[in-house]
Amino acid sequence: MDQPAPETAPEVRAADASAIEAMRDVVSVHVNQSHWWNNASFVLPLLVALVSIVIGLVFASTEALGFGLFTLGVTALLLPIVLVTWRRTATAVVLTREAAVALHEGRELVSVRWDAISEIEAADYDSIRWRIRPKEGDHLNIEAELYDVEGLVEHARALSGLRRGEGEPG
Repeated sequence: MDQPAPETAPEVRAADASAIEAMRDVVSVHVNQSHWWNNASFVLPLLVALVSIVIGLVFASTEALGFGLFTLGVTALLLPIVLVTWRRTATAVVLTREAAVALHEGRELVSVRWDAISEIEAADYDSIRWRIRPKEGDHLNIEAELYDVEGLVEHARALSGLRRGEGEPG
């Protein structure tokens, strides 16, 4: 029986790759497979605008053209919000022997040392699937768009010394 082809890991962004090269004892790298323009708040109104404008021009419909221009305006208003929130999104999560580090285009967003972790908890908020929580300070979100989320969580449990079920809702 034929086996399915193994999933290919996405390429690490250049800025993240430079930051990762400077790290010691890297165990695994989990790349965010999405980009800022994948945000539904941006893409959906843009697609609606394009379709409505085309329909308005092809069929000489001022209603469709007007709606297309309106949704184009909505897209323009949402663009800065999408860009600001993207700057706080991890483009890669790197697990080292000492810590879990979230990077955005090579810039460190959050670093949580394994000896400071109190729990690794399952989450279901927007695209966030897991949180690595330290006893004090900022937690690290594990988003669904990261490559091999389950592998990341298993490595995090092993490196932190937490067993399966610790920190998960019961």
